[in-house]
Amino acid sequence: AVGISVPLNLVFGVAAAWCVSKYEFRGKSILVTLIDLPFSVSPVIAGLIYVLLFGAQGFIGPWLREHDIQIIFALPGIVLATVFVTVPFVARELIPLMQEQGTQEEEAARLLGANGWQMFWHVTLPNIKWGLIYGVVLCTARAMGEFGAVSVVSGHIRGYTNTLPLHVEILYNEYNHVAAFSVASLLLLLAVFILLLKQWSESRINRLKASAGEE
Repeated sequence: AVGISVPLNLVFGVAAAWCVSKYEFRGKSILVTLIDLPFSVSPVIAGLIYVLLFGAQGFIGPWLREHDIQIIFALPGIVLATVFVTVPFVARELIPLMQEQGTQEEEAARLLGANGWQMFWHVTLPNIKWGLIYGVVLCTARAMGEFGAVSVVSGHIRGYTNTLPLHVEILYNEYNHVAAFSVASLLLLLAVFILLLKQWSESRINRLKASAGEE
């Protein structure tokens, strides 16, 4: 679930941040509101909405069943729930960074004949890479520990739709405390690794801001 949802949010976050920070267009405020929506909606409510949409008795559930497509109680539902709760992290980290940098360097590259992809790879990406890494780290941590929305859409099918946090709950409810502690310890080690990456990327960002202030 993390391996699918984080790259999707990376692409969406960069595209959304580029649009919000570099362009003026109708509906810009709506896009910003949609990015922030997961912060104001309970993950459990988000999972319930997916069930109401894609469940057997949901809005498009009968059509999905006719075409033998299963979203709820399967990997697609888990990925959709994880994507929703982690949408803001990459975009929200990049938007203020890209707004602070402005558009002067991109405009200069355009005057020198660079196309859109060349501007992104050679101008924009090098300027935002540490902020992007920081956003991806936050997104990964949130996706890895998500419980509420995933619990609603997963069905807790052992070996098929149970993520690590759900597996800890299942083992604990079965009074298998040793196994639950072992899985929780694995999550803790992953969290420590993510925390170290967060601190490293945050220090690089602060160092770049300090050097920019001196200039």
